[in-house]
Amino acid sequence: MRILRIAGYAALLVLFLVLASGRFRSSGSYTADPVLLLLGTGLLLLCAALAQLFQKKIIQTDNRIILYWVCAGLLLSVQLTGGSDSIFYSVYLLFLMWASLPSNDGSATELGLVIGFIEAFSLLNASIWTGGEPFISRLIPSLLPALKSLLVPFLFGLASDWLAEREFYTGDPAYSRAKSKGEKEGKILPAVFSGTSYPILQMVHKSSRADSTCLFVRSNDGFYRLAEHVASDRIVISKFMLPAKHRLARIAENSRETAVIRANSTEERSELSPYRFPGAQDGDSLWIILCPLRGETALEGFLLQDFSENKPSDSIISDLENLSEIFLRTCSREASPFWDEFTWMAKLIAACNDNNLDKAVHGMAGILSELIPESTITIADVDTRHNRTRVWVSRGPLARWRRGKTYDCSAGMAGWILKNRVPCRRSRIRSGGKNVHAFTLEPGMHDRAGSCIGVPVIREKEVIALIIAEHEDDNAFMQYHEGILLTAAGIFSMIEELAGLRQRFRNISGRDTLTGLPGITLLDRHLHHMAKEVQTYGWYVGLIVADIDGFGEMNRTLGYIEADRLLVDAAARFRNCFSEDVFIARTGPDSFAACIPRAGKAVMEAMSQRAVDALSFKHHGKIPDSAAMVSASIGCVYTHVNRTVLLLTGEAEKAVSDARKAGSGTCVVRKIGLPGKRKDR
Repeated sequence: MRILRIAGYAALLVLFLVLASGRFRSSGSYTADPVLLLLGTGLLLLCAALAQLFQKKIIQTDNRIILYWVCAGLLLSVQLTGGSDSIFYSVYLLFLMWASLPSNDGSATELGLVIGFIEAFSLLNASIWTGGEPFISRLIPSLLPALKSLLVPFLFGLASDWLAEREFYTGDPAYSRAKSKGEKEGKILPAVFSGTSYPILQMVHKSSRADSTCLFVRSNDGFYRLAEHVASDRIVISKFMLPAKHRLARIAENSRETAVIRANSTEERSELSPYRFPGAQDGDSLWIILCPLRGETALEGFLLQDFSENKPSDSIISDLENLSEIFLRTCSREASPFWDEFTWMAKLIAACNDNNLDKAVHGMAGILSELIPESTITIADVDTRHNRTRVWVSRGPLARWRRGKTYDCSAGMAGWILKNRVPCRRSRIRSGGKNVHAFTLEPGMHDRAGSCIGVPVIREKEVIALIIAEHEDDNAFMQYHEGILLTAAGIFSMIEELAGLRQRFRNISGRDTLTGLPGITLLDRHLHHMAKEVQTYGWYVGLIVADIDGFGEMNRTLGYIEADRLLVDAAARFRNCFSEDVFIARTGPDSFAACIPRAGKAVMEAMSQRAVDALSFKHHGKIPDSAAMVSASIGCVYTHVNRTVLLLTGEAEKAVSDARKAGSGTCVVRKIGLPGKRKDR
C-alpha cells in the first residue's frame, strides 16, 4: 500500500508539473482552441459548483482542502484557455476575494502566492524553450512579465485579506489575535465575544438609527470591555475599559430589566458616556438604553445604545431586548461548563471518596463525561509486565466498542503516551495520511473519532493508567480540556496509591505471623481476582495444596518450638518452588497453597512434582534427638472456567485427602470443568 501511495503522489506531481510547464500556451499571441476553451469552461463551472456547495455547508470537510481543490481547478481551466492572456484570468481575482471571507476561513494571500508562482513559472517555461535564440536572450525579456504574473495575484490576495479584516472586525480589530491567544493559553472567552456579534449589532444599529450601539463584556479582572461597537467615525473609543464601580456598571448590576437613562447636563453626559470622544458630547440631552446580559449566575455584560436629543421608542427597546436574548442563548449554548473550577474539582474528589477503587473510577469517568459533553471517556489500566492496556471503564458514544477490550501497550496514541509519559492531543484524525487512533493503529468499523486527547496516570515514576477522551468532531479539545484530564489523573494517582496502602494493610493483617505467608482470607480474595482474569482472557488457573504428613505426631514428639521451626523451613522450601507471580498462602496448621496463573496440565504436573521433592527432606533440630523425616501429600487442581475458580480450594483439599490415602509423598492432579464434572489425572 505504501508503494501504491508513493506512486500516486508521484503521478499527481508529474501532472502538476505538466500543468505548470506552459505546454497549453505559448509566449506569443494566443489563439483560442475551441476544444480547450470548452474544456476550460466546463472545468470552471465545476469549480464554481464546488465552491457553492462548500459555501452552503453541504460539504462537511476541512476548509483548506476545498479551497486548494478549487484553486487547482481554476489553475487548470485558465491554463487550458491561455494563462494570463485567457478571458478567464479575472476569475482568479474573484476567487481570491471569495477566499478572504471569514466564513471560508481561507488565506487569499497564500492562494494568491500559489497562483502567481505557477503563472510565472509557466510563462518562463513557455518562453525560454521556444525559438532558436540563446538561452539568456530568451530569459531576460521574460523576467518582467513573469514578475508581473507573480505579483498581481499575490498583492490582490493580500489586499483582499486586509479589506476583509477591516470590514468584518471594525468594532475590535484585535479580535482574531485575542481569540487565538485565548485558545492557546486555555482561556475561555465569553460566548458573546464572537465574530457573529458585529453583523447583528450593525442590523440593530441601522434599524434603531442610534448614534452608537455597543457591546460591553465582563472580563476576569472585573472590568467591562468594549468588545464590539457600531457608530460613525470619531464617536466611540475603541478598546475602551469600563470600571466595575462605574455608574453604568452599577446600573447593569442592580437592574433586572432594560433601563432608559436621560442625561441633560454636560457633567451627566460625560459621566454616562465615557466611551465617547470628548468632541461628541455636544447637544441638549442624551438618551441611553442599557440592557443587562445576565447568565445563570452572574452578569456577563450589557448592551448599550445612545441617542442624541430624541427619546427612543418602545420598539427600539424591544429590539435591543431581543438581541440580548439571542446573545444569552448563544452564551448558554457555547459557554464552557468549566467556569467554576472549584465545582468540578469538588465533584471529582467526591466521586473518588469511596473505599472501593472500582466504584471511584466509575464515578470519575461519569464526572468527566459531564464536564466534556458528547465525548467518550475511557480509563484504562496498564500492565507493562504483559505489555497490554486493558479498558477499565468507558462512557460515551463510542463506549460499547471500548468496554472490556485489551490492546497492545505500544499501539496507537496510548502507546505514544506510555513511551513519553506526557499528555497528547490529536485533531483531524480522519484527515491525516497516517490514522493513529486512541488504542490502535489501523482504523476499524467503530473508529469514528475525529479528535482525541489523553493523559497518563503516573505513580512512582511509572505509568499505571491512562485517561483518554475521544470526540467525533475534528477540533473538539483545547488546552483547558488537558488541564481537566491532568487534574483527574492526579486525583486518580492519589486514590490508587491510597487503595494500594489499604491493600497492603489488609495483606499485613491477613498474614500468618509464623511464616509470613498470606492466610486463607487473602487466598480467597486472590481467587476472586483470578476468576475475573479467567473470564476476561480464558486462561487456565491452578491451585496446589501441600499437606505435611503426620505433622500432629511430629508436633508432640519434637515439641511446639521445634515444630514451628520445621514449619518455617517447610514454608521457605515451598516458596522457593515457584516464581514471583505465584501466590503462596498458608491455609492450615500444616498445609500450604500455591495459586498458579496461566497453567495447563503439563505445568501443573511439573509444579506438583517439584513441590513433592522440595517437601521431602530431613529436619535437623537444635534440640538433641529432634531430627525428623518430612514428606507431604500434594493435591493439584486446575480449570479454565471462571465459575469453578472459587471452588478450587475445596477440590484441592479433596485431592490431598485422596493423595494421603494413596501413601506419603503422593500427588494427585485433576482438571475441573463445569460444576458437577471432574476429570482425574
